[in-house]
Amino acid sequence: MAENTSEIDAINHLLEVEKNASALINDAAQEVDRRLSDARAKYNAEYKSRYDEIAAKLEAEYQENHQKVAEKYQKEIEDYKESLAAKPQNSEAFSSLLDKLIFS
Repeated sequence: MAENTSEIDAINHLLEVEKNASALINDAAQEVDRRLSDARAKYNAEYKSRYDEIAAKLEAEYQENHQKVAEKYQKEIEDYKESLAAKPQNSEAFSSLLDKLIFS
C-alpha cells in the first residue's frame, strides 16, 4: 500500500507540475499578446504621426506651387490683355478683309 501511495503522490506531483506549466504557458501567451498589442499600437501611432507630418509638408508644397502658378498665370493674362489693348485697332481694314474673304 505504501508503494501505491508513493505512486499516487508522484502522479499528483506530476499533475501539479503540469498544471503549473500550463499556467505559465497561458501567462506567457497573454504576455506575448499584450506586448504585440502594445508594439502594434506604438507602431500605428508613430506611422500616423509620420504620415500626417509628410502629408502636411506635401500639402504645403502643393499650395505654395499652386499659388505660384496661379500668380504666374494671372500675370501672363494681364500682360496679354495689356498687349492687346496697346495694339491699334483698324476697323476699316478688318471690315475690308472680311468683305474680301466672304464675298469674293
